[in-house]
Amino acid sequence: MIDALAADCRRHGATIRLGCVVSALAEEGGAVAVRCAGGDVHSCDRAILTVPLPLLREIALPGEARAKLAAADDIGFGNVIKILLRFARPWWRERKENLADMTFLLSDQAIPVWWTRYPDPRPVLTGWFGGPRTAELESLDPQGLVDAGLGSLAAVFGLPRDDITRELVAAAAINWAHDRFARGAYSWATPRTREAQAILARADGRVLFSGEALYRGRDMGTVEAALASGLETAERILQG
Repeated sequence: MIDALAADCRRHGATIRLGCVVSALAEEGGAVAVRCAGGDVHSCDRAILTVPLPLLREIALPGEARAKLAAADDIGFGNVIKILLRFARPWWRERKENLADMTFLLSDQAIPVWWTRYPDPRPVLTGWFGGPRTAELESLDPQGLVDAGLGSLAAVFGLPRDDITRELVAAAAINWAHDRFARGAYSWATPRTREAQAILARADGRVLFSGEALYRGRDMGTVEAALASGLETAERILQG
């Protein structure tokens, strides 16, 4: 199923945002029938699917769109784990090392990448872990990820974990693979991705594909890529 907030319908020149979970799209009587999991059915001239690649494989599609979707197997898709820790004070600036202007911190710990909000003075550290190795933390819930982050920081700075934990004011963590409307975080290119993108981006039917995975510029996998792809799809519809 997919979130219909990302499956817009165009009907008579207007865009309709459904606000429901969609389980199927079908072409009926020269229009697109959008079937929601709750039983509602909406009709429109065209539908634009912008959901992450794993979700595209979970929705029933018309034959022509389903045939193009096979090309998505040639586009890579990855995961990201992100941890946000807010502390009472920026304790890392008080270490012997000159870390007052620290931006990024790289390590070989379980959560290997951290960054600050510098030059923003708020004492927040953001942890990041991406790629296939995120599967090693697959079983952890948000609190488990926060604990892993605190353990990684303690090892990096050579401090007792309890000392860091006492400074913690708030924390949040997400494994994007566990988000049912994402199933991961970003796309990446394989040797066959450009050809696959060209196939999926064709505006030759009533169901169109768009989103960051179809962006053919250098910034694939970003918010900017998603916006650019959406604009390209909208222009193709208007020109048609």
